[in-house]
Amino acid sequence: METYKESYRYLENAKEILRTKAKKEGKFYDDAKYVRMACNTAYSGLLIALNDFFRQKGVVMPKQKSKRKQAVNVDFYKQNLAKINKTKLKEFNEAYSYLHLYGGYDGSLLVDTSKNGLSLAQSIIEWIDKQMN
Repeated sequence: METYKESYRYLENAKEILRTKAKKEGKFYDDAKYVRMACNTAYSGLLIALNDFFRQKGVVMPKQKSKRKQAVNVDFYKQNLAKINKTKLKEFNEAYSYLHLYGGYDGSLLVDTSKNGLSLAQSIIEWIDKQMN
C-alpha cells in the first residue's frame, strides 16, 4: 500500500538525517537539532502507518480540533493497539518514549536512544504492512 511506502520513506529520511547531519562521535551525536528532527520524522512515519491501519480496521478516528494531520492524542493509539495486539502496544509505548519524548523533545544525544526508537518503529510498520497485505 502507498501509505506504508510513505511510512518507510519517513524512516529512511530519519536515518539519513542521523547519518549525515547529527555528527556521530562514538556513542553520542553532536547536534541535538538533527536528532530531534530525525526522531520526529520517524515518529510521524509510525503515526501515518497506524492511522491508516486503524482506518482499515474500522476504528473510528477521533474528530480533530485542528487541520493538523496527526493531532490525535497518544492515548488513542495506546487504547486501540491494546485491543489488537499487546506486544505491539508495548513496542509502541517504547517507540513513543524513545522517538517522541527522549529524541523529539529532549534531543537525547545517545546513539542507542534513536537507534532503539527507529528499530521499534520499523518493527511496528513492518507488522502493519504484513497485517494489511
